[in-house]
Amino acid sequence: MLLIWGFITLLTLAVIFLIWLHFNQVEPNTAYEGVAVEEKVANLESNLKKTLEIMQDLAKKMHVQQEVLDQTTAKLQQVELQNAELVNLLAQVVEHKK
Repeated sequence: MLLIWGFITLLTLAVIFLIWLHFNQVEPNTAYEGVAVEEKVANLESNLKKTLEIMQDLAKKMHVQQEVLDQTTAKLQQVELQNAELVNLLAQVVEHKK
């Protein structure tokens, strides 16, 4: 009978030791995972900042291109008006000579 109680005590101590060992191994893994997650977040923030800078540069370039296009359109309209005036003047000169 004493042998059975000794065996049960030994098994209980083994189970307690295994549970203690299991919980001690989980903590370092979560700490390592936390560091890995923090590194991933830092990398994502860096990538986001770079993407934002690229988008801002593109927006500035597009704004400059739009301004140049607007200026070109205004000049083209002026040239078209001048051409229309010249056509009218030529038409008047031709009719006047007839």
